[in-house]
Amino acid sequence: MRSIINWFQNRYRALGNLVSRQAPYIVIFIVLLSFGAVLCFDRIVISVHSGELGVLWRRLGGGTVLDTVYHEGLHVILPINKMYVYNVRKQQYTDSIETLTTDGLSVHVQFQVRYFIAPDMLPLLHQRIGPDYVDVMIRPEVRAAIRTVFGQYKPEEIYNNQKSNQERISELSRIRLEAGYVSLDDVLIVSITLPDKISQAIENKMTYQQIDGEYAYRLSIAQKEASRRKIEADSLALYNTTLKSSLSPDVLRWRGIAATEELAKSNNAKTIVIGSGASGLPIILGKE
Repeated sequence: MRSIINWFQNRYRALGNLVSRQAPYIVIFIVLLSFGAVLCFDRIVISVHSGELGVLWRRLGGGTVLDTVYHEGLHVILPINKMYVYNVRKQQYTDSIETLTTDGLSVHVQFQVRYFIAPDMLPLLHQRIGPDYVDVMIRPEVRAAIRTVFGQYKPEEIYNNQKSNQERISELSRIRLEAGYVSLDDVLIVSITLPDKISQAIENKMTYQQIDGEYAYRLSIAQKEASRRKIEADSLALYNTTLKSSLSPDVLRWRGIAATEELAKSNNAKTIVIGSGASGLPIILGKE
């Protein structure tokens, strides 16, 4: 047992002597190792922030890892490998394009595209398209959809059907991007600029349409007023005809007597009856 302890003590002293002799080299090695660790820290320790996902590329392990997506948090990898971090939140960009209508006129269109990456498809997106997927895939496909839709209409139809055109562009863009590992949320048309002469002609036409509508409204009111007056006149004529046929001499005489009685009862009236009138009614004279 004592021999074993002596052996360990000898080994320890021998190691101490070795370290003492090689101390400068050990310090240099530690410094170089520390410098290398600092230099490669960003390649070894990878932070995936909120709203991001990572895809790992292995230099000696088959390239892009297709069956694993690295979620938010801290990940440690070999310095010879590389992790690509993607933003998987809903994103948007603004773009503009010059396109032609069905009659060959140029139209300037400004639009916004909203999109997001499908997390399960991220490794394939990275392998087959890469980090520049917006410029490589989304931008050309949306532009092509806008040219396709606007190329089917005249400038006036584009101006008057902006909402339906936007819906068609969004739907066509989604179809084009279905196999592109990116989900398209919407394509928003911000502005449409027509040639000055065409724009002025459309505005003039719309002004004349408003004036025509105002004239039609006035004509409708005049026709209704004429119909009202005709109905009123017909009703008055019918009333007079009916009244005339019902007013016999006896009825008129009776109404006259009733009116004379009411007048005679008045406190302010002094009545003198002298004979009778041509109609057989009393003649009333005198008045305060």
